Amino acid sequence: MEGKRFGKWTVLNFIQIDKPGKHYECKCECGNIGVISGVTLRAKRSTQCMPCMYEERDNPSGMIGKKFGSWTVLKWIETKNRLHRYQTQCECGSLGTHYGSDLRRSRQKGKQCKSCGDKQASITNTIHGRHRDPIYKTWASMIYRCTNPNATHYYRYGGRGIKVCDEWRSFVKFLEDMGEVPEGLTLDRIDNNGDYSKKNCRWITHKENCNNRYY
Repeated sequence: MEGKRFGKWTVLNFIQIDKPGKHYECKCECGNIGVISGVTLRAKRSTQCMPCMYEERDNPSGMIGKKFGSWTVLKWIETKNRLHRYQTQCECGSLGTHYGSDLRRSRQKGKQCKSCGDKQASITNTIHGRHRDPIYKTWASMIYRCTNPNATHYYRYGGRGIKVCDEWRSFVKFLEDMGEVPEGLTLDRIDNNGDYSKKNCRWITHKENCNNRYY
């Protein structure tokens, strides 16, 4: 974890304190030091120190021009319940509105507009034609539980910072790396705290997979 960045936080070193889980001494971009749990950092529940958070909340202009996924912040619209709402524009030109906290924590409805999302899904299905096959369902479930806060087990995956590597955002690349689903086996991460990637994934039995789950 040392040297990794989470929002404005940079992890300095592991620190032992009398609390559950692993905690780290972190430095904010402004220079403030804080002690934050690894779970909190990976889940993006803390992305900056309190003074920076209050400064950003009181100065919405700081978000203008920033990009989150395919969305670019165009202008501030209003502040409601101390939350800033902005007009945003997708790469395709479509306009939308998002709260700043949702953009920073990737909780917006997708990282692109619905039109682009539907187009991408259509292209994907046209290219491989496998959307009804077990391997595609395995891939789609992996993406879903790591990116959708509404997923039943999101807290075990995306909620604690588990991501899908950039290459595997493409089903074709995932299929190329992992092949078809072997009979009776399921996808598993070798390092349960690591991301989904070729070097960290394997096929194992359902029983072995249950023994490897994070609680």
